[in-house]
Amino acid sequence: MRLLLLLTLLAPLIAQTKSNGKIVNGIERLLYVSNKTGVTIYDINDGHKQLRQFDVPDTANYKGISASVSLGKLYLTSNLKDELVCIDLATDKIDWRRHYDAGYADSQAITPDGKTLYVPMRDSDSWWAIDAATGDVKAKIVTEHGKHYTDHPILGIGPHNTWMSVDGNRVYMSILTVPWIYIADTRTNKVIGRAGPFGKGIRPFAVSDNEKYIYANVDWLLGFEVAEGRTSKGFGGKVLHRVEGKTPPGRLAQLPNLPPKKPHSTDSHGINLRPDQKEVWFVDGVFGYVYAWDVSKLPPTHVADMPIFKDPSEKPKPGWVSFSLDGKYAYPDGGVVYDAMTHKVVTYIPTSEKLIEIQFRNGKPIKAGHR
Repeated sequence: MRLLLLLTLLAPLIAQTKSNGKIVNGIERLLYVSNKTGVTIYDINDGHKQLRQFDVPDTANYKGISASVSLGKLYLTSNLKDELVCIDLATDKIDWRRHYDAGYADSQAITPDGKTLYVPMRDSDSWWAIDAATGDVKAKIVTEHGKHYTDHPILGIGPHNTWMSVDGNRVYMSILTVPWIYIADTRTNKVIGRAGPFGKGIRPFAVSDNEKYIYANVDWLLGFEVAEGRTSKGFGGKVLHRVEGKTPPGRLAQLPNLPPKKPHSTDSHGINLRPDQKEVWFVDGVFGYVYAWDVSKLPPTHVADMPIFKDPSEKPKPGWVSFSLDGKYAYPDGGVVYDAMTHKVVTYIPTSEKLIEIQFRNGKPIKAGHR
């Protein structure tokens, strides 16, 4: 009886401190990485050691990941049943799951206050502003749907990727096959501008903290383009630079036979801006490389080429790259962790396209990153 009473009293504490990550300066730093049927958690403070993993029943093929520290929730968009799934960070259990009549919920972003998710609905022409606490729809932002290419068809068209401004007042939105990035005011949920036209349809993209520049992968380019995100006239603007990367000759010799289909139907599907705003990293999805370019001055200049793998038989096909909150680590999809300053390999863990860092103090979430 006394043991049962003790366990009952300790239950909230156990749930609150379940992560058991290494504490440095009072903070746990955990990396949440989606796997085939759920999430695996790694301890950044302890050499990215795996802590645990949990399944998210009846989900798979994740399209987006985000977190609300104010609500203590993790969000996944799952293509298995076209759902937005809310998971309690304290229990690793599903809080709620919602399917919307627009169908395919794609890669979302969340406002810094953790209250509103902006979810692209791939089968529609719009982003839906969704209450992060309940899953209810608050508003819809209409953009456009996109059209199939006639020369190089890709899999799927429609609203696809999302980026939230640092202050949470603007959301940036890209649509597959469309050469424009739309910008909306999150206070009115109205479109206030657009950037482009880019050389082709937009794939992943990143926006500088001051929103002055947008760095975007575009279809069939190994590299990225730079556009104005904000000018003296308002939000949006023209394309300024086009950066074309080159696969190292040694890798070309290792892999002389190109795959019949490129991963994600394009050369580069993965780009991000290092948190110090000095470097853009983008992936080579065909040959398994990551490239770093200096953007502290424009036009961008080449810095480093980093192989995801050494043995050609491994052949990972990176489709994303993310950074830790402090900018110390880079996480390209493909199983490797880099020191973002030295461009050297730190360790190997099974990373994926959908991962974010979440920081905890006394078992409670206090800060979250983004894809």
